[in-house]
Amino acid sequence: MHLKISQIIFLAFLISCSSNDENPYSSDFKSDIKLYSEGMNFLKKKEYDKATETFNELEIQHPYSAFAAKGQLMSGFAHYKANEYEEAILTLSKFIELNPNHESIAYAMYLKAYSYYERMPDVNLDQNLSKRAFEEFTELINRFPKTKYAKKSLKHLNSLKNHLAAREVKVGKFYQSQGFFLAGIKRYKTVLSEYKKSTHVPESIFRLIECYISMGLTKQSLYLYKILEYNFPKSQWQSEARGLIIKNKLNKKLKKFRKKQLDLDKLNPADFDLI
Repeated sequence: MHLKISQIIFLAFLISCSSNDENPYSSDFKSDIKLYSEGMNFLKKKEYDKATETFNELEIQHPYSAFAAKGQLMSGFAHYKANEYEEAILTLSKFIELNPNHESIAYAMYLKAYSYYERMPDVNLDQNLSKRAFEEFTELINRFPKTKYAKKSLKHLNSLKNHLAAREVKVGKFYQSQGFFLAGIKRYKTVLSEYKKSTHVPESIFRLIECYISMGLTKQSLYLYKILEYNFPKSQWQSEARGLIIKNKLNKKLKKFRKKQLDLDKLNPADFDLI
């Protein structure tokens, strides 16, 4: 009888202890809706660190919830707003990979691309971020061409084309000034093949003419001049190229070319390798 009473007292003691001890899993557990709402409230208050922490907790507690996917996206947005671009890119990449059919994929891709684009460096610096932005915007346009984000991306692509083309021209001019004409030619041809619609195309053609004349390549010089004359007849660079042709007494050798040989819209990137 004494033994039984002792057992009862011991069990009562255990129950008392368990009821008084704090259980972090039960006390901290919140519904997916509540966690998502809390995260969004932190976003509105611009408390981005707390927002990402809350969205991460949402994913841990409710990994299969629709709100968990939304939380991943908003976590990426919070990182972006906090200027934590690499964290934003990683989070958005994870969202895109895990939710390929989500209704907000186009937005996620746009925000990821913009996280590169917003850090586009000066043309004197390495352009890896600019190139990544170019690639990401291009992929978005190819996958979701009819979305509003594709339209926005097109505008950014035009800016990136001009920027990257400016970089190629700058490097090409440096090589040219040092007498490394082939290296310069390679840079100028990159503008013609990859950034055909950029504002630096006329100058690139002019610089190519300069390089070819310096190398004694008359045929290529004349052909490029005709391309420049056909596509940019009133440009500064056409006028300067004309003077260059006359100065080097190449004008008498000008020949006729067919329209498809001169129109930049009809020339393929590979065509410039033959010039």
